[in-house]
Amino acid sequence: MNKRVGLSIVVVLAMANLASAAVLTSDDFSYIGALTDNGWAAHNGAGYKQILSDGFVATLTQSGGSGEDVNRSFPALTDIDIVYAGFDMNLPASLNPSGVNPDADGLYFAHFKDGGTSFRGRTGVLSPAGEGDYALAINADSSSLGDGTAWPEDLDFDTRYRVIISWDAATGTSHLWLNATAETDTNITHVGTYTGTLIEGFALRQSNDYTGGQTIDNVIVGNTFADVVPEPATLALLMLGGLGLIRRR
Repeated sequence: MNKRVGLSIVVVLAMANLASAAVLTSDDFSYIGALTDNGWAAHNGAGYKQILSDGFVATLTQSGGSGEDVNRSFPALTDIDIVYAGFDMNLPASLNPSGVNPDADGLYFAHFKDGGTSFRGRTGVLSPAGEGDYALAINADSSSLGDGTAWPEDLDFDTRYRVIISWDAATGTSHLWLNATAETDTNITHVGTYTGTLIEGFALRQSNDYTGGQTIDNVIVGNTFADVVPEPATLALLMLGGLGLIRRR
């Protein structure tokens, strides 16, 4: 039996539920190799520390020196649209042996972008505020996560979280949810300075603000919250997979 069959069934179920929704782009990283060979384009540092999929997840490497940043594009939205993205995120302890310790600006590794270099809904990590392993934060339009809004509780290594982010072009507002099933679930908000950006891509970033890494899976970008989060039964299966109760290999 194919080792990925269990997860593939989950993904098929999720995609079936999204079939009639306005999904703009998606990737479950079921291939082996560079993201730039599989529908993503490098917009910075092409070929340096290439972002690779192992057939299950894409791995981001945060360390000194140049690193490749990539984006997955879709037709440009308007200057009043809201865009949503969902992705599974994990910070394995093995990739972060020295902990998460960037400066106060943090390190953003996921965001929306226009056709150039305007980035919105920047999402990433800060040093932990308490006893956890790291903090997660969002800034609607600045690279300084410390000036944005952080999730109120620290998160843990070796734990998969379903992260959903949004950016509203009309108001410049971003939201972030964790493991949510409805838009009304608990979320954090940051209001930026810029409005009207024509979003046409979702991006993953590598930098040198600390030495560590993240794994990313099941990226979905859409026009509504419902587009990017599976229905509850499928979400439960995805979370079980993240806990190792459904074998991925």
